Amino acid sequence: MPESKEGHSMVDEKPQSVIAAAGLGGPSADLPRSPVPAASTSPETGDSEPPNGGVLAWLQVAASFVLYGNTLGLINTFGVYQNYYETNLLKEYSSSDISWIGSIQTFFLMAVGVFIGPLYDAGHCRILLGLGTICVSLGFMLTSISTAYWSVFLAQGVLTGLGTSCLSIPSIAIVPPYFKPERRPLVMGMATLGSGLASTIYPVIVQTLIPRIGFPWAVRVQGFLTFALCLFAVIVARPRYTKNAGKRTFRNLFKGAKLRDTYYILYVTSIVFNNLGFFGPLFYLQSYAEHHGGANHPVTRYLLAVLNGSSVFGRLVPSTLARRIGILPAFILTVSLSSAAIFYWTSVTNLAGNIAFAVLYGFFSGGVVAFAPVVLTSLTDDLSYLGTRLGILNIFKGIASVIGTPIGGALLQSSGGYLGMQLFSAFSVLLTAVFAGILQIMLIRGRKEVK
Repeated sequence: MPESKEGHSMVDEKPQSVIAAAGLGGPSADLPRSPVPAASTSPETGDSEPPNGGVLAWLQVAASFVLYGNTLGLINTFGVYQNYYETNLLKEYSSSDISWIGSIQTFFLMAVGVFIGPLYDAGHCRILLGLGTICVSLGFMLTSISTAYWSVFLAQGVLTGLGTSCLSIPSIAIVPPYFKPERRPLVMGMATLGSGLASTIYPVIVQTLIPRIGFPWAVRVQGFLTFALCLFAVIVARPRYTKNAGKRTFRNLFKGAKLRDTYYILYVTSIVFNNLGFFGPLFYLQSYAEHHGGANHPVTRYLLAVLNGSSVFGRLVPSTLARRIGILPAFILTVSLSSAAIFYWTSVTNLAGNIAFAVLYGFFSGGVVAFAPVVLTSLTDDLSYLGTRLGILNIFKGIASVIGTPIGGALLQSSGGYLGMQLFSAFSVLLTAVFAGILQIMLIRGRKEVK
């Protein structure tokens, strides 16, 4: 049987993880394994088999938890800043102009992954975590002293975004090599709880502190919290690398990551559409509620926190579904329900309806956030290239994120109402389910070929 230069077998059969993703044969632990050469080392890490538990493994889950909170968790709190800027600091600018700050932050979080992913796979995790911690914390401090649009854009949009990009891929990639495939959905779901909790707590902190100590010090408090939490991750993170990780080049990493794989391309397409529509409800939930039954009501200020709090519970449900119907079917179902929640949002006219939408969309979108990396992990038979695959994925996610919310803002501004923005988000997320369904069909056909 021929082998690649990295020492991994090159077989025609699809890897077991891919079959598990399609939900064929039940849980991954019960599936027949594709034939691979017997060896004493793991083909995924070039090292021993995953410990599947233990203090060190769970410390990686804790580090991932913290990093999720200070990457996606930070991004998901921009709705609070959007509302403050619209009514105070940057009130002379349009909603679309202000949303570019959050969009460019999200763009840098994701798009710089084309460099961050290979650097991670090449053994530079600690450097990335240290650099990311400094940039995110400094970004908050500079935002706190900014008074003009351009300075807020550079501090919160660019610098904080670059910092989160250094933290994002390690937050996803450090956990899977420590656990066997059948346990990954649960532990990765637990790790993503960090972004749900952070995006619930951070808005409350900022909203509560602004009237008491002012906007500048409220932002500084969030910056200090971010620095302390990320420092913990820097200390405990211990990625499991291949033995030759330090000798890898960008060219070898891009070649070995199988970026032209049809399954991977369909997955990337699916996630791009999700990112086009995902952030619109987060950015405009509060302002929509103020114009539809929630004006001057104290609950309206905390709708984003309600949404993010609901996402905490939604992040664990897909792992239970995956055990019954498979990883990818669970993802398709969760995305479809997330889209349905946005369609429901178009009919909301009172405060109760806004609260219901916040709960529903938070719950189902939380499941999407938790499960999207699990799907990619299940489609990747060699996790030593996971960082590179995540990095390339993040380029397209970043492009979708940077244009999605401004498109929604432009629709809002041109029409004078929220319906266009809402439908744009709903149909974009729905297309995620469509392309994931196509991927599911192809996986089933691939399974038949294996037979």
